[in-house]
Amino acid sequence: MVALAAAVLFAMQRSTPRYQDLTGPIPAYGKMGKAASTRLFDIEVERVEFARQLVGKRFGGEIRHESAGVWAIVTARMAARSRSVNVTHAVWEGPTGLRYELSDRPEFLPDLPPHTLEPGLPQRGRFVFEIRPDQILGATLLVSEGPFPRLDSEAHVALNALPTAADGLPPIAETFDLRQAGGRP
Repeated sequence: MVALAAAVLFAMQRSTPRYQDLTGPIPAYGKMGKAASTRLFDIEVERVEFARQLVGKRFGGEIRHESAGVWAIVTARMAARSRSVNVTHAVWEGPTGLRYELSDRPEFLPDLPPHTLEPGLPQRGRFVFEIRPDQILGATLLVSEGPFPRLDSEAHVALNALPTAADGLPPIAETFDLRQAGGRP
């Protein structure tokens, strides 16, 4: 009887969801070209581009950022739903579950977080990540107002419409200019 009770308690302990799972973010799913609607904002990923080097301007001079991996530049259209929102957090989740936070290296450049959204005024913004090349295909972009969206919605945008080259990967440019609207010099 004691062994049976211990087995039942062990099974209950293993099958009960953890507190982090119970209070975690509530996913609002979307995909490239189709908006994901969270409680506070809508986001539609327009394009994702890749480069080996980023170029920008800071304090009157040109700056270059190189990476051992690949720069992933996500351009999205966002709009607040009912009140002003600061979208400050995004994560690139690769196909194997690896998560990449926003890169803090390209600071003080236009169109980078935090994105201040106002109701009725949609705007474009960028999210920049340093990722491994094997984490490109099958990735998901996770976007929320803050870094810990407990019991609140979080946009989960599937990045599944990436154009691919002959090697199966999307084209990777040598340089991406963050000062240009399209990213190309």
